[in-house]
Amino acid sequence: MRAACGVIALVLAACGAHAAAGYRVPADVGSLVVDNAAFATFARELRSGVERALPTATGEALKEHLFALALLDALDGHWAASVASLDRIAAVETSPADKAMRGLTIRIWADAERDHDFRAAMERQLAALPVDLVRNQLAMLRTMAQVFTPEVCRKLVSDEIKAHGTVTFEQAQAIAFQRYAVKQLVPVAAIIDEVLAAHGIDALPH
Repeated sequence: MRAACGVIALVLAACGAHAAAGYRVPADVGSLVVDNAAFATFARELRSGVERALPTATGEALKEHLFALALLDALDGHWAASVASLDRIAAVETSPADKAMRGLTIRIWADAERDHDFRAAMERQLAALPVDLVRNQLAMLRTMAQVFTPEVCRKLVSDEIKAHGTVTFEQAQAIAFQRYAVKQLVPVAAIIDEVLAAHGIDALPH
């Protein structure tokens, strides 16, 4: 697990080791991914900041702010709104792999609303993917399914985001993703692992 979590930690570390200003966080920043009340307060501030930034955001900033909004809507169970943000990202995305994979599990959850069957929805979404193009990204998803637990997600945030009262937008988005992982990936981790294995997707070594 150490090697796989090391790869995932690089994503968080890339968000910056220190934050000079931005979104307020508690001293125990990792608690945000497991504490409902703490995350609700944080999410309100993050949503407000994202909504203020979106009207003038362009390029990568636009995509990242829309993805943060998609995560927040998904965490609130607003799947149609979340997918709408993903569709806006896809409309300006130039990378075919990123266009196919960004928010894949959100799209699966939104699809699952029709029959309340996550496994069937995942099979439908995978059938529409260019699997060979996104094999590496699917390998990362399978790895997350195998190693993520609430404790692992909390530790990743605590270890990699060295906050001093506030975090940057990039760090805030990383926190929101780890919260999403705890709430929406961990409960269906076994299904994700089994379906990807059946499609010949290997996890990263761990």
